[in-house]
Amino acid sequence: MRSSPWRRCICWCVRRCTALALRGAPRPVPRVAAADPQAVKGVSDFIFSAPFLLIGVFVVLLMAVTVALPAHMVNLLRENGLREVWVIAIPAGIGVIQVLGRLLLYFFEHHVDPHLANRLIPCLIPLGLLALLAAPLSADGQVGAVLLFVLLYGLGNGMLTIVKGTAIAQYVNRDHVATLNGALGLPLALARAAAPVLLGLLWTAQAGYTHGLWLLLALSVVGVGALMLAQQLALRSR
Repeated sequence: MRSSPWRRCICWCVRRCTALALRGAPRPVPRVAAADPQAVKGVSDFIFSAPFLLIGVFVVLLMAVTVALPAHMVNLLRENGLREVWVIAIPAGIGVIQVLGRLLLYFFEHHVDPHLANRLIPCLIPLGLLALLAAPLSADGQVGAVLLFVLLYGLGNGMLTIVKGTAIAQYVNRDHVATLNGALGLPLALARAAAPVLLGLLWTAQAGYTHGLWLLLALSVVGVGALMLAQQLALRSR
């Protein structure tokens, strides 16, 4: 069927107006630059690279640590002999501190080198665990030690979410960040499911959660070290 004169006229006007509107617009830049060897790499090259594997260790281990504690927090605090008011207030306080931690990221973004911030923020998690482990050792300062744990762990956990979400883009590759983050989906799901169970299995009537907390502390230190090494390798390669 032949188009009507009116339709041809309308199509010509639309094309003409579009050409006039786009006149002077910058031409599209090719997404992959041949001179950049990083740009022509495939996803598999990045998955098996040292920075990605190290960041994977960091993300999975810190995920395990941060999901293991909440499931046992009430029993852990009761085991330390804290009053019920503290047993209820402390888990709630961690949630509030997490929000404050995310607000602090605005300060870090504008006043602190982002690579330095990425090194310091994850360290708050093992420091918080140390405070929690030290709480039973001091009967007089037990509440203060637990509150220090709430502050350090809450701030660290709140800001850690952003660090884990951006580390791959900063130290591995920006173009494939969605695929690379997706590749960690299964290990993260397994860590999220297994960590609370493992912490429960490590509980004993004699030592309580002590052995489990020391394991979480060791895992968090290994995870932080893996992130620092990945950062060092990535920045050195640039």
